[in-house]
Amino acid sequence: MSSDHEELSLLLVSANVGTLFEQPERLLEPWLNTFCAKVSQDQPDFVALHCQEVGGKSYMTGMEYVDSFVERLLTSSDLVEYSRVRGYIDKDYETKTEFTALGSVYLVHSRVSDAAMWDFSGCRFHPVADKEVCRIKHDNLNKDPYHRKLKYPPDFFPQFPWSRKGHIITRWRLRNRVVDIVNVHLFHDASNLESVSQSPSIYVANRARALRHTLKRIEELGLREAPMFIFGDFNFRIDLHGIVHDHLAGVNAKSTEKDGVVACIEYCHADCSDDDTPALKLEKKGFVLKKGIAPSCSQLIEEWRKFDKESKQFPDLFEQEITFPPSYPFSEDEGVTDQYMHSRPPSWCDRVLYNQACKDLLQQSSSTADYGVIGASEEMGDHKPVCLSVGLPACAAAAVSNNSHGNNIGNSHAQQACDNGDSASGEPAAKRVYNGC
Repeated sequence: MSSDHEELSLLLVSANVGTLFEQPERLLEPWLNTFCAKVSQDQPDFVALHCQEVGGKSYMTGMEYVDSFVERLLTSSDLVEYSRVRGYIDKDYETKTEFTALGSVYLVHSRVSDAAMWDFSGCRFHPVADKEVCRIKHDNLNKDPYHRKLKYPPDFFPQFPWSRKGHIITRWRLRNRVVDIVNVHLFHDASNLESVSQSPSIYVANRARALRHTLKRIEELGLREAPMFIFGDFNFRIDLHGIVHDHLAGVNAKSTEKDGVVACIEYCHADCSDDDTPALKLEKKGFVLKKGIAPSCSQLIEEWRKFDKESKQFPDLFEQEITFPPSYPFSEDEGVTDQYMHSRPPSWCDRVLYNQACKDLLQQSSSTADYGVIGASEEMGDHKPVCLSVGLPACAAAAVSNNSHGNNIGNSHAQQACDNGDSASGEPAAKRVYNGC
């Protein structure tokens, strides 16, 4: 059995699974096999699987497959060493004001002797000793104290006021190390035609507002700031306006209208005839580059990464170097594993970010971080799951009180810190940073 003085190994996975529930007969089982094989191969101490679009776009019918998806995870022979499980699956589509279609599943390896979750209502840690997945429905929406779920207000994305976007927050103690784990799904680009009109696009502002709302909500929980991983479908998109003006310099733009609204923009070289294929054809949900111009995967990484700018709006969030192709939008055609759909510009939508406290720990780690995709050569739907494998240094603290936020402060002090901030320092608890020990 591993010692609790060893590094804590984590596998953090972001997976937009909408397509799986739209084509369950073809995709569900292979996807699960690929994911479970990755976990079995790496055998990390802790696995966090953050899903978005659970149930798919047609969630009223797709939800019938969610329970079998969860059951397959819980009973997989590849995951037999993961004796403790916690999960939160938002199936509450009848309550549109609350429904996020998020799913968070956490697996704890049997060699981890200390595993506990923070009770946001009771302000204490409770040991995790079994397997339990909470299907969030209207009748139990606010009864589970171990997570905090929020759907973004409808005015955050006026074009789609009932969009299924939001976050789920949990706090864990693993081998005396306290870590915040946040599942997030931000707003998409509704139209390529709007995205190309300016830089940054209006959708960038929508996403930034939502992410800042989540970060503020974490502060408002009144806990001391701990190492935090926030991962999911951020929907970060490349700067389409920049791509067009950089890679298609000197082309002429020809707009076609329908009912008085621009429906298509074709970018053509000055010497092309009406019969020639345009260098780029843009529609609301169309992005078609002329053959010979469309970049390869290596070109996407080397040349298009400079147009991946959205995360730079958050200087207090960090990320490992991206060396993998964009995670979206992969073809959904049967047998096709490495081509993109002609619907959106390929983008790194699915990400794993972390805060300064976490960055400091990773710099002390003896493990090499691995940031990439799962199922690069497999059919995984329109999003390839993105994963980060890291190790967190052993926590030097002795046994941690269940009432503490993760360091050895007295029980009564911990209760006050949970409710009102840390009065001993005179600072709000959320403003004081510690390393999770």
